[in-house]
Amino acid sequence: MMMSLGSDLLSARASVIWIAALCAVLVFHCSHLIHMRGERCWHHSAHIVMLIGMLYMYAAVAFGFDWLPAQVWMILYAATSAAIIGWMLLQYIERRAFGPLWILALVQQGAMIYMWMPMTVWVPRVSYALAVYFGLETMAWLTRAFKPWPGSAIIGASGPVVIPLAHRSAFGNICMTIMAASMGYMFAGMQLMMMSVPQHPKPMLTQQQQPAPSQSGSRPGHSEPGVPVQAQAPKVAGNEPARPAPDTLPSSAAERYTIASGDTLRRIAARHYGNPRLRRSIMQANPGLDPRRLHIGQVISLPLALSP
Repeated sequence: MMMSLGSDLLSARASVIWIAALCAVLVFHCSHLIHMRGERCWHHSAHIVMLIGMLYMYAAVAFGFDWLPAQVWMILYAATSAAIIGWMLLQYIERRAFGPLWILALVQQGAMIYMWMPMTVWVPRVSYALAVYFGLETMAWLTRAFKPWPGSAIIGASGPVVIPLAHRSAFGNICMTIMAASMGYMFAGMQLMMMSVPQHPKPMLTQQQQPAPSQSGSRPGHSEPGVPVQAQAPKVAGNEPARPAPDTLPSSAAERYTIASGDTLRRIAARHYGNPRLRRSIMQANPGLDPRRLHIGQVISLPLALSP
């Protein structure tokens, strides 16, 4: 049930809607980046870096993009986070002011690092906590709760000043709302998808372990979509003793899988390996496979020894 809910949240249609919304936000921040200077310029730059990562993430869900490994994105957001921390420390040492929006930007960059970590190390409590946090941030921007607070002190300042948390335009607040909502939505969808899937690849069945053919009268050579082909093969009669499955499998070991309605490589990877990002391993095991043109009844190979 949770797997289905996560897949529904991250369906191709929903992802395309988020892509369109995030593209509009990206245009907004780029226009401000051109016309602004100083601290505001750098602040919009941090948001642009985050937006590019979110657009790529949703595009990977909708279109199967797999151009850059997750490690590249993690390094990128670790670098931006380090730059923000270094700048804030320098401002504090020199007793110069910086606004709390930089703290929000740092949280966003840190969340992006977590988002691109291998999903096998995700902690559900952390994922849902981030989803809740960005949900609250979404409501705060939507209701304009982030507004100027007269008489408050900016961190590092020597006296009371005004904290300009809210954007002057309503469209600016809407853009910040979309950014926060897209992150909370992604964390919730990915974690729900992970909650009910196995954490290790399914073992290949030996002939003796294969289930007997169902009573529904399945035909020889007929494969049922959505079920590994090995699991559908009829039991072979014979008097040979059962041989134990090997402890390790060669890197070329794989089971065949028949594409069913609604299947994508991301969903297949989540269902079989517990990590939708392992679609790369499926593509490597199927040279020439176009992830955007899967059709019902198509048979692909699912590797059992995954590349790191």
